[in-house]
Amino acid sequence: MKTKLLLASLFALSVQQTALAQTDANGYNTVNLTMGPAYQNRVFFDFSANSIVSQPANTWDIAFYRNSSMDFGTRINDAQTIQVYEASNVPANWDNINIANIGSWGAPKYNPDITTRLQDGAFEQGSASFGWGDYQPSHHVEGKIIFVLKYVSTDQYIKFMIDDYFGGYTFKYSKWNAATSTWEPTQTKTIANGTDDAYFNYFSFATGEKVANLEPPKANWDLMFTRYYTDFVYPGGSMMYKMAGVLQSPNITVAKVQPETQDTSAATLPASTSFSNNIASIGHSWKPTSGFYTDAVYYVKQGSDYYRMYFISNGGETSGNTYFKYKNITSVLGVTDIAGKKASFGIYPNPTTADKKVTVLFDVKEKLDNKGNVQVFDLTGKQVYQAELSNQAGFYKQDLDLSRLIPGNYLVKITFGGSSETKKLIVK
Repeated sequence: MKTKLLLASLFALSVQQTALAQTDANGYNTVNLTMGPAYQNRVFFDFSANSIVSQPANTWDIAFYRNSSMDFGTRINDAQTIQVYEASNVPANWDNINIANIGSWGAPKYNPDITTRLQDGAFEQGSASFGWGDYQPSHHVEGKIIFVLKYVSTDQYIKFMIDDYFGGYTFKYSKWNAATSTWEPTQTKTIANGTDDAYFNYFSFATGEKVANLEPPKANWDLMFTRYYTDFVYPGGSMMYKMAGVLQSPNITVAKVQPETQDTSAATLPASTSFSNNIASIGHSWKPTSGFYTDAVYYVKQGSDYYRMYFISNGGETSGNTYFKYKNITSVLGVTDIAGKKASFGIYPNPTTADKKVTVLFDVKEKLDNKGNVQVFDLTGKQVYQAELSNQAGFYKQDLDLSRLIPGNYLVKITFGGSSETKKLIVK
């Protein structure tokens, strides 16, 4: 009966709603959005459709990135107040993990909020080359790290390990039985990436099953109002603190301008505006200790469209209410899309393995007269590698030998058909 009630309530909360169409004298829409008391929901907002989708925040534990067969990652549900510990980097130790040793496992790991990738979660902070596992020549990622999840509010423990990634995730887990001070029988599950139009598949330890429909389609949301952890700095130290704020979709970039007058009909981007794809570009930066800043404005780039937004009210945990205003300013700026996307590409492994060899996969949508190229830059902007890419339509791969590069962070820029794309590359 509980499962049926949960599914029914989840279905009801999954219905897309159009935000209240209140327009002020300057042409701004006013959005009244709520996460509910105690931030009980995770809420998605779409600028172009002026729509809101609300989902229960605590019906899942782990999200598995499924957007691309060439990329992978996870997220822990921060609404569940979970601390992730690396218990061992030896898979054979699975049966020997004892929570009495938690004090020797180091600091807990969290989903980072300072990242450009939603899928760089707590497990990706582990000590293996990909956080929780190592890349294999067969294009599998083999699990190497045993984690223990501590649920702070209930003092529950779950032992967890991803065994393998190859177009999906095979993982195992075991719950700690406090009454007998033993681990319950190990459960093994496989969740294929599938074809859902979402960034993640979701799994619940409570049901032992995949949880369906916890995101709108990828193109149908820009902002996610949710709980997440941040490194809160105070005089004399810092601590990981759970916030309620905004994480952004990979489909948008954001620029914050402060100070700037919020309530104005003007909509001109400042000359120094720099757009960021950091997932917490908005984050909680619009909130001081209480209330909201009255001089902070956010410019949002979604494809060839630009929006200007600012927050006007924050109800806090009591109500979970957040009110903000936004306006499409594309026509005012005179922005046009000068080139369609002619190709897409992926890089693996990233980070590199010890031999520093990287493969670029690129899918050319249409043949062009000029060849494309791939360039690698260090963080000073110096080009350290360059190669041409085929101009024939089709799916290709090209191996890059980066063995002469010193370990560090680099930028890989692919240029094709008059447009370019840049990705971060970590050379080990």
